Amino acid sequence: MLLFIFFLTVVFSLIGSFLIEKFSLKYVVLDKPSNRSSHKLPTPTVGGLAILISYFIYFLMLSNFVHIYSEPLSILLISLIPIVIIGLIDDFKEINIFARLATQFFVALFFVGYFQINTLNLEDNIYSQSSIIVIILSILLSVWLMNLYNFMDGIDGYASIECIFVSFAASLIIYLNNSESLIYLYLLGLGFSVTGFIIMNWHPARIFMGDTGSVAIGCIFAFFTIYTGNESVISIYTWLILLSVFISDSTYTLIVRIVTKTNVLKPHLTHGFHIVTRKNKSQLFTLCSLFVINIVWVLPLALLSNIFINYHIIITFIAYLPLILYLINIGAGLENGNKI
Repeated sequence: MLLFIFFLTVVFSLIGSFLIEKFSLKYVVLDKPSNRSSHKLPTPTVGGLAILISYFIYFLMLSNFVHIYSEPLSILLISLIPIVIIGLIDDFKEINIFARLATQFFVALFFVGYFQINTLNLEDNIYSQSSIIVIILSILLSVWLMNLYNFMDGIDGYASIECIFVSFAASLIIYLNNSESLIYLYLLGLGFSVTGFIIMNWHPARIFMGDTGSVAIGCIFAFFTIYTGNESVISIYTWLILLSVFISDSTYTLIVRIVTKTNVLKPHLTHGFHIVTRKNKSQLFTLCSLFVINIVWVLPLALLSNIFINYHIIITFIAYLPLILYLINIGAGLENGNKI
């Protein structure tokens, strides 16, 4: 039954992407290219709706046919509602950045607070210094994951490949740690929802996921980072390694733009993946590079961090070091692509 549900999730995502593409073309809901875009033709956006709808249907099928459901899923679905609404508005008409950030902070506070309160015993003090620090760091990490995933959705299929890899890899690690945990099934559903979408998002893309999809996926990963940590089925360091390509590129690029006093709110083409694509004149090269790096470098180190938990900080450092050095070498974050 589970295999059939996985198959249907892919099919629903593909059909949804196709229908949204046709709707967008008919009513001219298109992402028009500019000098700061990687695409050349007006392309339908809000394809993220197909991912989210198929993901929701996946949960319904788990609940009705396999009788699998848990309270945290309700928290996830509630959290996604304002994120999707803001994303849709932003895809159709650019929204004020402060309104977007306020919504993201509210959502992060909502699900972080839910897990934090549920892990406290009655005799614990939620206002203790350690608890407050954990809550603040968790909220900041969650908001950053939402935004960085949006930043990294810059070429065809890039954010989709990363989502599929991280979802399946995290599912595998969770299953290895605790095969009775249902969380691996929830993440598998996200991977299969994007698998159907990537068929139409592959270069040359017929549809984009838009802010509706990219910010929502970042929110989902943030949610499961907190959720799995709460359930002790996967370490946050393992999550950081699984997302290392996106985190290193987005974070390093942002820091460079801040240091060089460049307008960080202005769209740009200076992320590492932008530079790699431009130098090789091929989006497919960048997509294949992401896949190879994740499989050959990121996944083995994530598995090692999961096995040798006493050394997970060192392993995380090892995972990031060559990525950061490469970004420095190619001049990520700089308009002229030169080294600092």
